[in-house]
Formats: sequence, structure tokens, C-alpha cells
Amino acid sequence: MDLAELATQPALGLLVPPANPTVEPEMNRLISAGARLYATRLPVMPDTTLEQRNRAYIASYQPALKTFGSLKLDAATVALTGPSYRLGASADDALAACLSEAAGFPVETASGAIRHALTAIGARRICLFSPYPAWLTEEAAGYWTGAGFSVAQVVKVSETFRAYELTTEEVEEALRQVETTGIDAIVMSGTGMITLPAMLARPEGSAPPLLSSNLCCAWWMMKQAGVKPGALFTRACSRLSATLG
Repeated sequence: MDLAELATQPALGLLVPPANPTVEPEMNRLISAGARLYATRLPVMPDTTLEQRNRAYIASYQPALKTFGSLKLDAATVALTGPSYRLGASADDALAACLSEAAGFPVETASGAIRHALTAIGARRICLFSPYPAWLTEEAAGYWTGAGFSVAQVVKVSETFRAYELTTEEVEEALRQVETTGIDAIVMSGTGMITLPAMLARPEGSAPPLLSSNLCCAWWMMKQAGVKPGALFTRACSRLSATLG
């Protein structure tokens, strides 16, 4: 592909927490062709707790979108879930609508993207796979229950926030704890947790499907921009890939 052709591809944007090591590497593999991917970082908030940052980040979303300047984006996602969980689904939708109106292009939160993905594959009964401390896991479970999903099981990868440090081996070990009977999907919440290697290591067609935050953000932006899935995306989740045509 020459640069002239590249310039005609849809442009997709990401808002990423400052220390998150996982979003761009996984997104670049999930959206491997057919689109251009651009990221901006949310502000560093020194001397704050995770809970304090989750409450403060929301006010930075709109200013962060403005840092793309005159770059014309076709869609963007806020690539973190935690701040939305205390809002609930209705307020999360209102936030996404507000951000979209201000930006002039579709914007969605990671939690909103997961909800849309679950709906697209007809999943209602989920296992919540959490890399969060107890208070945030509780907020997450409340979000999904309030959105009309049945949280049949919660699997915690860690008792503290270690999403950025988790290894693929730890993720795979925790996945073995999932009771898959009657589960429609496993929601792997948290954009900073590395999930793609574990997803790709599963035998093709394994059930229930794994829906990670990054996978769902990629899916939502691809759907908005009419980007077709590549082979790696399809390997990660064939059922979600099928909804992209």
C-alpha cells in the first residue's frame, strides 16, 4: 500500500490513560488493515488514588478529544472502563452522546462498546473477568446488572489493581476458573490488561466467546467506519467478527 492510498483510509482515535501499556499494541493488531489509528493520552494525575483518578478523568475526555486538532476522525473510543462503572449505563450513554456532539464524530466509552458488542452477539448472561480491586469490581458488576445483563460469575485476577502488570500466564490461569456452563460471554474488563495472547491461544470456536475491552473498542470503531475485520480479529472472536460483514 502506498501513502496516497493510506491517506484515504478511515481515521480512528483513542483516548488512553497515561501509563496504560496495552491499548495501542493490541489495537494495532486488532485493526491491522483498512484504517489509520491515532491515540492521545489523558493527563497525568500525580499523587492520586485509582478511585480519585476514575472520578477526575471524565472531565478530561472532551479536552483530550480536542488535542487531535484538525485531524478528521471517523470515530473514537475512550479506552478505559473504570470511570463509567460508577455512572451506570444511562449516564454512560449520555456522556458518549455529549462527547460525540462536541467532537463532531461518533465517540464511545469502552464500557459502552462492550455493551453494544454483547447485544450484537445476543449475550445476556456473562462472567465478569476483573483485574480490579474489590470496590471497582463491585461497581463493574453493578453497571452490568443495571444495564440488564445477568452477572452469573465474577472471576478476579487480582485483589489489587495490577492490570498493567498482569502476565498472559496469570490471565490464562484465571480463565480456567470460569464456570462456562450457561454463560453467553466472558467480559474481560480493563483496557490495560493484556488479553489478546490468551484469546488467540484458545481453540477456534471455543465457547463462550471472550470479549475484552480492547476488542470491543476496536469492533465498535470498525463498525462505525465500515472497516472489515482481518484474520487476527476473526481468530480472537469469530462471532463478533461476523457482525462486521
